Parts: sequence; C-alpha cells; structure tokens
Amino acid sequence: MNFKNTVVVAYPTTSTMKVVKEMAESKVYFKGLAIILDESSKVKGVFNDGDLIRLIGQGKSLDEPIAKVMTPNPIVVQQHLSNIEIIAEVQQQLLKREADVDALRDVIVVDQEGKLQNVLSYVSLMSSARDARKNVAVYGQGFVGITLSAALANLGHKVYGVDIQEAIIRKLKDNDIHVFEPRLNDIVLATQEAGSLEFTTGLEQEKVDYYIVAVGTPVNGKGNANLEALNAVTRSIGNRLKRGDVVMLRSTVPVGTTRNVVREILEETSGMEAAIDFHLAFAPERTAEGRAMEELRNLPQIVGGLSSLCAKRSMELWSSLTDSVIQVDSLEAAELVKLINNSFRDLSFAFANSVALLGDRFNINAFKLINAANEGYPRNRIPLPSPGVGGYCLTKDPFLFASVDKNSGHAKLAVNGRMVNEEAQSYALKQVKRYLKRKGKQIDDARIFIVGLAFKGWPETNDLRGSSSIFIAQELQKLGVKVVCYDNVVHYDDWKAFLPNVQPGTLEADLSESDVVLIMNNHPKNIPSNFLSLIRRGSEKMVFDGWSQLDMDAFKLIDNVSYATMGYLSEA
Repeated sequence: MNFKNTVVVAYPTTSTMKVVKEMAESKVYFKGLAIILDESSKVKGVFNDGDLIRLIGQGKSLDEPIAKVMTPNPIVVQQHLSNIEIIAEVQQQLLKREADVDALRDVIVVDQEGKLQNVLSYVSLMSSARDARKNVAVYGQGFVGITLSAALANLGHKVYGVDIQEAIIRKLKDNDIHVFEPRLNDIVLATQEAGSLEFTTGLEQEKVDYYIVAVGTPVNGKGNANLEALNAVTRSIGNRLKRGDVVMLRSTVPVGTTRNVVREILEETSGMEAAIDFHLAFAPERTAEGRAMEELRNLPQIVGGLSSLCAKRSMELWSSLTDSVIQVDSLEAAELVKLINNSFRDLSFAFANSVALLGDRFNINAFKLINAANEGYPRNRIPLPSPGVGGYCLTKDPFLFASVDKNSGHAKLAVNGRMVNEEAQSYALKQVKRYLKRKGKQIDDARIFIVGLAFKGWPETNDLRGSSSIFIAQELQKLGVKVVCYDNVVHYDDWKAFLPNVQPGTLEADLSESDVVLIMNNHPKNIPSNFLSLIRRGSEKMVFDGWSQLDMDAFKLIDNVSYATMGYLSEA
C-alpha cells in the first residue's frame, strides 16, 4: 500500500537520521510522524518529532537504527470500526496505559493482520464525533427495525423506534425483545438508559432529520407485494417532513416502488419536491438473523439515491455505522441489490434440493453425493440441501424479483426455484409416509417428534416465519398424527400460536418414545451428546437427519432404527 503523500514510513533497520531527514523534507499530510513497518507492512512502532526532541535532549546518536529509538506497540485500531467506536477504543487504550489523551495527535488504522491501512487525525475524529449525532426515526420494529435502531443508538445517534403495535412497544420499553439476536438485549437496555433510544407508537414533536422505513412487505398467494403498511408510514412521514430531511427505504420492495410509489406519496403529503426540498434514497437490509449486530457494522451498506446529493446525505448516516458504503447508480439498482442477493441464494439452494429430489429416485444420500462432487473440484461449489428453505426473506424476495415482468425468463427462473424449495419442504413428510408404510403402521397411530422449529438453527434465531417444521407439523396434524415438538431456542409460548394442539416435548423422553424423529434445523444443541443412546430405547423408529448432522454409519449398528436424510432412507 502506498502512503507516499500521507505519512512517512520506514523499516526497523533504517537509520534514525535518514528517517528524520525524510520527515523534514517529505510533503506528507501527517507531518512530524513516521510509522515503522516490517516487510509485510505490519506496524512495529512509531517515531515523531517529540521523540526526536527527547533523543537530542538525552544526547543520543541519530545513527542508530530507528528500531532502537522508536515507540514500540503504538495505539492502533481496527479498520472496521466506526469513528465513534475508534474514539472509544483509543480512550480505553490510553486509560490502560495511563497516558494523556491530550497528547495524542494521530491514530493508526490496521487490518486484522496488523497491516497499516490508514492514519487518522484524532482531533478531526473528535470534532466529527461531536457533529455526527443524527436524529433518526426507524419505522417498523421487527427484526430489521429493532436491530438497526439499537445499532444506530449505540453509536450515539438519537433514535426513535416507531411501531403501531402497542404490545410490541410496551415490551421493547421493558427490554422484552421479541427477536432472538446476540447482544441485542444488552444494547437496547443500555441505549434506553442512556436516552439515545426511545420507542413509540407515533412521533409528535420529536426532532427528526432521518426517516428510515423498515416495515414488512409480505407477498400474497400470487406473489404480489402488500404495500399497505409502507404506504401508511410514507403518508405519516410526508405529513411531518421538513426541508432538508432524508427519507430512506429499508423495506424490501418491487423494483420501482421508491420512485413511483413512495416519492409520489411524500410529495403529495408534504407539498415539497423530492431531490429539491428533501432527500430520498434506498438502502437495502442484508443482515442474517443471528448475526445482525455484527453484520450491520461489517457488511457494506448499499445506497441509491434519487439524486447524487440524496445518496450523499444518506451515506453520511451509514458511514457512521460502517466504513464500507457503496453508492449505486439509482434507486432501482439499490432495490435490486437485496432482491438479487436473496433470489440467487434461494435459486442455488433450489439446485441442491433438486439434486436431493432426483437422488430420492435412486435412494442416494444427497449430502454425500454433493460432497463428492465438490471434493477437490475448483469450480462452482454446490451448496448442500435442506428440508425446505424458509425464513421471511428467501420465501418472498424471489417473487418480488419476478414481479416486474412475470412472463420473462428471469421471473420464471426465480419462481421455479421457489417451487423446488417448497417441494423440498414436503420431503420429510414423504419419508415419514414411506417408512410407516414399510413397517405396516398407520400414520394416524404414529407418534412423531419434531426437533427444531425455527426456520434455521444456525446462526441461531427464534424466527418461525416460513418454517418448514411448522408446515410439516401442521400437515401431520391434518392426518391425525400425534405430534410433539422441541427447539432449544424457541420457547413454547412463542410457537404454541402456530401449533395450538401440539405439546412441547423433551429430548430425554421423546427421542426414546417416538416412532419417528424429524430433525428439521441445524442448531447443534438440538442434538444431545447422548443422542444415539436415547434413540436405541423404546420401539423401532426412523430418524430423519434433515441437515446431515449425524454419522450415518453409526446407525448401521442399531438394529431398531432406520436412518433417513435428503434423498435416502436406509433399508433397515
């Protein structure tokens, strides 16, 4: 990396005199500072004009290598931190070293390997931090809204989390968070106590400069988005919009919605013109449940504006959250980013599941098949299958991607991928029927234990939207099956509304007593260490290992247990 115009860099063996001379003659931005790097650009120390005065005062020679007179182990910060986080980190390091914060001029930024990436002025950082506080309203306090509200408030912004559901707002005020996300409870509690985060069912006189819309946009049976909540929130914002405000959509929408729907509502209700009187942008949400607080800081934020100034004003907020903010050419490009990310993921999973569904005809374990195809092959790694692809985003975004022109090839491709994943969702039921028929058991006499109810197990979440497990349980109930369920993360109170006639089970009892065990997500704690011992007990049974977490060969030693997974059912 070239720092020719930024700061003087030197190697440990360079003579002190040579470094001093370069500091005096070089026209760099950070004058009076030299950073000592090893051959791989890792920071080993610093030398500044204060060190030079100290050496001269001590009468020491300047012919020594700079490594002998530099300050080793200088204060450094990681490049992924926001400006406010950098200040907090620097102050913490200074406190540990009992150093004077007023004496610090420059901050060295490194990557995870300790390689020099940048140099920042500490004075400028402090100045920007004082000016960086924004007044933000986040509409919609579901998974997207609550995590974003907490992350922004944690950076010092004044954030109002808005949701029309009074029950949700009451819970949030009591720090009773309705989504499972590591660190979220602590951050919400701390930011509420600090006054940087407030929850409300509606804004009145609160000062707001940035409006972020994160309400749900569900699709109906025909794949069309329901924009009622989005339209209502947009009207509410338009009625209180003032000149210079920034409105950003975070909700996933059909392409063209920001320009053709949201813009018109805002202009009509406010009496102002977008990109002239106020700013309009789209910034897609792309975090994974279970990693949201981490990914909000580390993932690049995408911004598309109605104008370049709209994008720039939006980027001022996002740059406080992450160092990587990418501007795309238009509102439509930003809307498409989320749709193509999720549609591609869903389609790639659909191919893996199509392999499993094809393998079923030949009783082939799809996990072993795909792993064999991937082994040592450098191109186009195939993902692994699953008993359905659930969640809120992947089950609807392909339909939004296809909604622009439903008769086009790209639309049919996305929709067909969805159809394959919905077929895979029913595969566990197919294996249940096949096994019970083989054993001569009536399905309505069977006891079936479903393990893992959240739509995914890892990163862990309590989200039941689009859950294959819920679907299978409901289908089994229709057939008169005795169904019990267990999930290490999701509490009974959270899933009983989806399955009102299903009782919660326990691993200790129901792994032994059930006729069929369906392992439907990949949370490691859903499988106890004594799993094989437990399933040996009781009558014969089938274990459906939907995510191939168990050792298939171990079941060959158990006479009364059949093993099943995607594409395969043992002959036992």
